[in-house]
Amino acid sequence: MKIAYEVFFVIIYIHFAYSQNIQTAVKDVGGVVEMKCSVFNTSGVPVAWIKFDKEQPTKTSVLSIGKKLIVRNPRFSVEVGVGNSSYTYKIQNIRDTDIASYRCVVMCDVDDGINTSADIELEVNRSPSILKFSSSPATLIAREGRPSKLECYADGYPEPKVTWSRQFNGILTTGGKFYRGNVLLFPNVTKDDRGTYFCDAMNSDGKGVRHMVEFHVAFAPVITVSNIMYTHRELSKPNMDVQCLVEAYPAPKIDWLYNGVVLLNDKYNRIEGNTTDHTDHQFSFSSLSFLKNNYDQHGKYTCKAQNEIGTAEVTVIERPCTKSNCDPRRVHHKNLPNFYGLTP
Repeated sequence: MKIAYEVFFVIIYIHFAYSQNIQTAVKDVGGVVEMKCSVFNTSGVPVAWIKFDKEQPTKTSVLSIGKKLIVRNPRFSVEVGVGNSSYTYKIQNIRDTDIASYRCVVMCDVDDGINTSADIELEVNRSPSILKFSSSPATLIAREGRPSKLECYADGYPEPKVTWSRQFNGILTTGGKFYRGNVLLFPNVTKDDRGTYFCDAMNSDGKGVRHMVEFHVAFAPVITVSNIMYTHRELSKPNMDVQCLVEAYPAPKIDWLYNGVVLLNDKYNRIEGNTTDHTDHQFSFSSLSFLKNNYDQHGKYTCKAQNEIGTAEVTVIERPCTKSNCDPRRVHHKNLPNFYGLTP
């Protein structure tokens, strides 16, 4: 004749009958939880407490069997009721590592083919924290014209809510200033999508946490300022120069060409430049100065910028000749404006 078993839990002194639904106990970090398993008519059959890791369900630990603690830790204890009618597993000074599924198991004879058990989930109230290994890194590079995404996942209890926003209240690719969700999609990246993005995770337990992503967009060079390069002429400075401002990411290599031939720094020309690399703009600047010894050399001067994505170039109008034997169709130096136009 088989023995009938009934299993009950008492959690924080509230009784409930066991069912197939997993019960949940929620406590604070540093608190105490008592999980009580009441059994009847066990006739000396051992009762065990087992811990199941939530992240790795196949990873289990036998905590106690009967009155004996298997996992010895001053924070853990097991108490057995009169006549072995109950088995209470107690955890003091609760930590995040205690978050798990706990099972009380009545270990029946093999011939009976019955293992009666009841489960409880232990959750711990905790402020949100960003799951860095599954979230986007602090710096992410996407390529213009291709899809991309930003991901942000957070841990905490109750489960945090994740919201995306953009620096300076910028408009998101979704069309608004805020987006609720873990994944922010970019179906077709443009250079206007670059910038700083914020992932804010909040729950009712405590303050929110923020994860910041610098979103860079790799794109081919664009020569800005309405495709105009500037030249200036001062009475105190007979040398002339032209300037080229390029927007690109990664930073481009900028060359100056004279009639198609790359120029170098020498006694005739001086080439200078710098790059400012920010998330929301990437500009490179280069200037070509004509030294005094080269003052009468004329021809077409081209600014050419290239990076791994592409190439752009613009050509300044031909520099005039100031000598009397030059082609008369050329513009005389004294009639030149301060701004030179460029042709694509």
